[in-house]
Parts: sequence; structure tokens; C-alpha cells
Amino acid sequence: MDYKEALRYIQNIQERLGSDYSLKEVTELSRRLGRPERNLKIIHIAGTNGKGSVGSYISNMLAQAGYTVGRYVSPTVFGYRERVQKVVKVSVQVESEWMAQEEMAEALTLLKEACEKMCQDGFLQPTAFEIETIMAFWLFNKWRVDVAVVETGLGGRLDATNIIEHPLLCVFTSISRDHMQFLGNTIEEIAAEKYGIIKEGTTVVSCYQEECHRLLEECCKEKNASLSYACLYGGENGNIQEVEPSAASGVCKRDFQGSYQKENAALAEKAVLQMQEMGEFFVSEIQREEALRFSRWRGRFDIVSEQPFVLADGAHNEDAAKKLSLSLKSCFPGEKFCFILGVFRDKEYEKMIGHLLPLARQIYTVSTAGKRGLSAGELWECVQRMEKSQLGMLERYCGAVCCSSIKEALDACIARQSSVKTVVCGSLSILGEVYCYFKEL
Repeated sequence: MDYKEALRYIQNIQERLGSDYSLKEVTELSRRLGRPERNLKIIHIAGTNGKGSVGSYISNMLAQAGYTVGRYVSPTVFGYRERVQKVVKVSVQVESEWMAQEEMAEALTLLKEACEKMCQDGFLQPTAFEIETIMAFWLFNKWRVDVAVVETGLGGRLDATNIIEHPLLCVFTSISRDHMQFLGNTIEEIAAEKYGIIKEGTTVVSCYQEECHRLLEECCKEKNASLSYACLYGGENGNIQEVEPSAASGVCKRDFQGSYQKENAALAEKAVLQMQEMGEFFVSEIQREEALRFSRWRGRFDIVSEQPFVLADGAHNEDAAKKLSLSLKSCFPGEKFCFILGVFRDKEYEKMIGHLLPLARQIYTVSTAGKRGLSAGELWECVQRMEKSQLGMLERYCGAVCCSSIKEALDACIARQSSVKTVVCGSLSILGEVYCYFKEL
């Protein structure tokens, strides 16, 4: 297949099959390509929010020290090839290179043939995410990366990436309620699924969460895994190992970063330091600070434009919306914002709106695409219901507006609210259009 044929092939599978929460087919697919993941040193990252930011910080620190890093990310903001990246230092800058069109076509041609033979042998057709996971491992081998930074897609225990048998490091970001139809209704149930990536004797680094730290410690004990915590502030629990806040201060020096990014940066730095203690990969303090200072993870409290001011954040569940609101209050005390909001139907979007309304001058609703998409009109109706319930508590609020596109919403915000900052959030899927609008690709 050429690139266009390969893209049509994988998109067709995505539309037909969606997700499959098991490991049978992906394990068989990997076996037929020679188990490429077994040749890699892998940092496996799970959690609800922050996986992309932590993965970016870890990759940039390692690349700054001269290592070649493979990254597997989902979801993406700009394009399909963004899923599989090679992160390297070019001159004095760290750069992320997406898989080339030719490389993608070559890999998917091999995988298509393997999938067809699997179906002939009685296996189910692997899903798009399963195919993409093996494609990433295959390309990382081709690139001869020193280390691969791999994010789980959904959960952990039965996520396609969990065919990884001996991760160098397991990293856990914050865990909150999301994908409850697959993972469970409580934080503890969801955490148990995430912690399913812990393997016998591995090393674990996590942010500290009061709701599930005991469960994590039990899981690590069962697997004879060593555990250390990263945090920005000291805690009463004696198990917490405080990280010096060099990462956090480095991040704060560039632009306005969300307060939650300080925690993500500290977790990433702790992961890199932990690997050094294991005798793997040396990154000096100067290299760590340099990488963090210039790290930019698109779609995470990212200033797309300063004049007019537009900030993009992929907050897509209640916990992320709460952290976004706290960051906005911290960086811009007393200000009200124009929110452009687009969400998926299977999210707790009423709770998300509840965190954003008190900070809103106006909310512009837009549609999200695909089977999970929620129309701008349905979202507008939800915002209106919540406006009425909170009307007496809202200050300087001008109401909700239903828009047919991101462009229409941005045009309206910029034209009508020139002195008010605009925040686009609710889903990573809508952010690519924002960057295109300002030609920041």
C-alpha cells in the first residue's frame, strides 16, 4: 500500500471495529511480527490525565542528554502520523519527528498481511489501536531507539500496550473517573485497572493520591515491585519521597503553564532520576532543566495566540476541567473567560461545565465528530440548563452561544470579546482546528 491506501485501511478498521478490551489478538499479531516489543527498553505510562505531558517531559529530558527516544501517544491533535514519534536532539534543540508517510505505509502493509492471515486462522480482526501499537514497536526497532516511552490507550490491565512483559519503568499519572463503562465507577476500581501494567520485579514511580495509594502499594507488594512517589510538597505519609522542585520552577519560567503541569514535570523528573539510580540513562541537572524549560506539549494549557489571547487545553473529563479552572484562577486571578467547548457524549460533561461556569463570561458550544460526538446544540441545551440552576451565582456572565464550527466560535470570541481571554477545551479532537486557525502547525 502507499500512504493514502494505508491511511484509508486503518481508518476503515477504526470506523468498523472501535475498541476491543482484551489482549488475545494483539498478542498474536505481535507474535507474527517477531514480538518487536521484547527488543526495547520501555517506559510504560498509565493514568487518566497527564500521560502526554509526562511522556513529553521524560522524552525531552532523555533526548536532551543525547538519547534517541521513541514515543507512542494517543489521542493526537494534528494528524495520524503524530501517534508514533522519534524524539532526538538536533544541534541544541530537541525535536519530535513523526513517522514518515513511507514508513507508515510499509509498516501497515506488513500488518495488514498479518491480520488477514490471522483471520484465516480463526482469530478476530485486530482493532486499529492494536495494529497501531504493534506498528509503533516495529518502527522503534527500525529506528534503533535507546528507549521507548509508551502511553496506555484505555485503562492498563487489558490495554493493547500491556503485552509489554518487562518494562524498564512503570509511571502513573493522576487517576480520576473516566471511561467508566470499561474501567469501573469508583477511583479504586479504575486505579486497579491502571495498576494492571505493573509486572513482577519492575520499578514504579507515581504521583501520590490519597484515594488509591494503599491499593498501589498493595499491587507493588504483590509483584515485588519497588515504588517511589513524586510530589511537589511534603506529605504526612512517611512513604512520600519529596522531589526537589527544580522541574516545577523550570516549567513556570516559560509562559503560563497550568499548575497541574508542575506535578507532571516533577513526576517526569522523578522517573528520569529513578532510572539513573537503576544504572540506566544519565541526564544531568542542567540537561533536565533545559529540557523542561523549553518543553511545549500542544493542547495542554498552551497559549496558541497572545494577541488575541487564545489558550488551548484538552481537558476532557471532570478532574481535568477542575484542574484547568484552578490553573486559570492561579494564572489570571479575578478574570472571566470566553470558553469554546466541545465534548464527547460519553463524558461527564455536566460536571465539567460546573467547574467552568463560575469563570465564564460566555460559553460557545461546538460539535465533536464521530460516533461518540455530541452536537453543539445538545451541549448548548445542557449549558443553558446549568445556567438557570446557577444564575444567582454567576457574575458578568453573558450566556451560551451555539456555533457551527470552531472557526465561527473563534471569530465570534475575537470580534465580540476583544478584551476577554479565550479558552478552548473539552476534547483534544477539536484543538487541531484552533492551531490551524492561527497557522501554528
